[in-house]
Amino acid sequence: MRRVASLTAVLAFATLASSSHALVWPDVPERIERGLLSPDPASRRSAARELSSLGTARATPLVLKAMSDADVEVRLAAAQSAVRLHVAPATDVALQWLGEREARLRIAACEVANAMPAPRAVPALARALGDSDPIVRAACADALGTQGSPDAVAPLSGKLDDATPAVRSQVARALSKLGDPRAVVPLVGKVQDSVPDVRQAVVRALGDLGDTRATQALLLALRDNVAEVKVEALAALGRLRAPEAASAIAPLALERNPAVRQAALVALGRIATADAVRALMKALGTQEDGAGTLERTSVRDALVAAGQPAVTELTALLDRPVPPSVATSAAWVLGELRATKSAPAIVAALRKGTLPPGAALRALAGAGTAEQVPVVLEFVADPSPVVREEALRAATALLDPSRPDGRAVEPLAATLRAPRTSPGERAAVATLLGRTGAPRAATELAGLVASKDAALRLAAIDALGALGSASTDPKADAGIADDALVPLLADTDPAVRLHTAVALAASGGVKARTALLAKLDGGDEVDRYAVLAALGGILDRHADEGAATRLFKELAVAAGPERDAVIEAAGRARLPSVLRALGEVAAKGDIDDRRTVAAVLAAHRGAPAAVALAKSLATDPDGSVRAQAAFTLGSLGDTSIVPALVPLAKSGDADVAADAAGGIARVAAGTGRAGQAAIAAAVCPMLADGRGAVRANALVALSFTQARCGDGRIERKLLADDPVDLVRAAAARAIASAPAPEDRVALDRCVSADRSAEVAKLCRPRPAEPASAPRRARAVTVFVVGESGAAAKPRAPFLLEYEGGILRAGVADRRGATFEASAPAGEVVLRRAPAR
Repeated sequence: MRRVASLTAVLAFATLASSSHALVWPDVPERIERGLLSPDPASRRSAARELSSLGTARATPLVLKAMSDADVEVRLAAAQSAVRLHVAPATDVALQWLGEREARLRIAACEVANAMPAPRAVPALARALGDSDPIVRAACADALGTQGSPDAVAPLSGKLDDATPAVRSQVARALSKLGDPRAVVPLVGKVQDSVPDVRQAVVRALGDLGDTRATQALLLALRDNVAEVKVEALAALGRLRAPEAASAIAPLALERNPAVRQAALVALGRIATADAVRALMKALGTQEDGAGTLERTSVRDALVAAGQPAVTELTALLDRPVPPSVATSAAWVLGELRATKSAPAIVAALRKGTLPPGAALRALAGAGTAEQVPVVLEFVADPSPVVREEALRAATALLDPSRPDGRAVEPLAATLRAPRTSPGERAAVATLLGRTGAPRAATELAGLVASKDAALRLAAIDALGALGSASTDPKADAGIADDALVPLLADTDPAVRLHTAVALAASGGVKARTALLAKLDGGDEVDRYAVLAALGGILDRHADEGAATRLFKELAVAAGPERDAVIEAAGRARLPSVLRALGEVAAKGDIDDRRTVAAVLAAHRGAPAAVALAKSLATDPDGSVRAQAAFTLGSLGDTSIVPALVPLAKSGDADVAADAAGGIARVAAGTGRAGQAAIAAAVCPMLADGRGAVRANALVALSFTQARCGDGRIERKLLADDPVDLVRAAAARAIASAPAPEDRVALDRCVSADRSAEVAKLCRPRPAEPASAPRRARAVTVFVVGESGAAAKPRAPFLLEYEGGILRAGVADRRGATFEASAPAGEVVLRRAPAR
């Protein structure tokens, strides 16, 4: 994963779109078929091993034929190909092998049924649980666990007394996968199995099933003399959130065995009762938490997981005379929980000296509000570099350019001039001046754009841009910033020109617009791309008929990449005449022109003419144009636009389908819960789509509206089983947006078992964010470069993920870039296209 900076112009790395079919020479299928017909077993084996190279459609009949071969090795190779290609009919063929003398065939039969579940396989697999070979029994138990059939519970439960411990463990895991509450009682009976590995598997299964009837048995398992079993029992009790377990777990939170202690702390954090919180409070300042650092520790994480129940106790603790390490941990947790009502207590502890300054500032970065800004500014010039760093960090978090705060300007300006301020800190202070949103900060910043310190210079340029972007008044005076920034577009340093173009796009006024148009008309050498990028942002805020007309005239002479820059810049002026001009460009231009027009239309939200033009482009002969138009439609309207996107989501073109689903997700992001019914009706059928990006965008749409498909079973299944990380991540978002009681087990299992750390993180409970003004969308230009990073790649395929999980697939323009007029605030991340 690569993260993309939140600037108007950014870089990303290309990812080649994955194909579900390998490149196959025309004669290969015929050669493999001839090989399978050969009388020579070695030739048939070689051909069977090549079957997976053909792709599912071509290989299916050949796989099924090879699975009936007289030679065992041919059949085994065909079974492997069936699993790789997901040849569903292979299950029926493989089940016939369960009566074969060759154990490898019987094992392969279970593996095929495991990979392609079918309820009709249950009786045959259940009979195979009596196989003489324990490996076969274990494989068939595993397969029964994936069938999703209630009929599998009874035969599996009957094998919990299998003579082989490995089989008993596999049976417990299979019952866990089925998630049927009827398995609880049989599993409880095996908590005291004679073999530790079996006890561990049983205890884990009971936790996964999430049934409180297992609580007493799990409490008994806490006395197990094997640490691994004890750890699993603690994890299970935590997943059950069993309040009666808190007192039994509490002593283990001080256990010397680090694995047991960690598991106990996690369990207490999940249980989160008053008793559990008090037990965690006793662990503050002990063992690794006693160092008083500002890094996360196990007990801090547990208190964060406990959430609101911990806030009152931690706030009261800061009022008591406690060791600095304990106060540091308490404040750290309050900061992580965004406990803004506790900010006065944090400041009081700082004033009394019980809370070190660095720890208080770290906490205020999360728990503070605008009221604490003056406190934070007291420390920006502190003698300690650690304290100064934390003060700058806290000030960055608390200052919001959209809410001007002139109180910060003078202290920050003084810090800039202080001898002890390091070059890196000066750049950070310049950034903070931009975040004040105060117009008079422009004077200080204008004097820094000529600095010889490159980092400070760029920070000052960016800060001037932030000052202008904070203003909601299109008539605001940008004279100081314009005068300081416009000359920098002629700088010899390309980084300076890029940052200046971004800053002018965000803050430039009418004066800058006039100056930039003059640069295009003049004879001097000029970075036209930088000028056009700046003009696009200015016209977005200061639309002008004459300026837009002047830019569209450039298309008469512009060629190649410059055409995209001109269309983007002129097209951002939200004027009826501009929409007419974009229509003319789309009618007369080539594929690249039409794709860029489709992208820039997103700047014209609420304009019926923009919707009409985007719908027209959604029928374009070229797939990349249709995909871009579909995504743009999602930003132009409300739920009334959804019926136009649903058919596009069924397109045979993967990018068109993904972007149509993404367009619906954008509509959902705008409507919120008000659009629940319309969004659910549109996207629930898409959860069965064979393309991962479509499934992911459909789930993200559900998350924005807190809607569910029926009883939510399909979302839980996708979270548990979908092979694509992006889909499981989106399922986690959908479920966590409005979790029902029955979702708890699925989310807990995801936290502990998902193979992706990103997905597991999305499944964890998150602290409630304090109420704040919604962050505005912003325009972003993403340049797509090769993995070598050498240069932007024209027409390169890409897959971007926006904040909130929306995916956008497409093809870069002639510059090697793609424009997004209204990207959600937050990160833009490049993803690899899912294979399916």
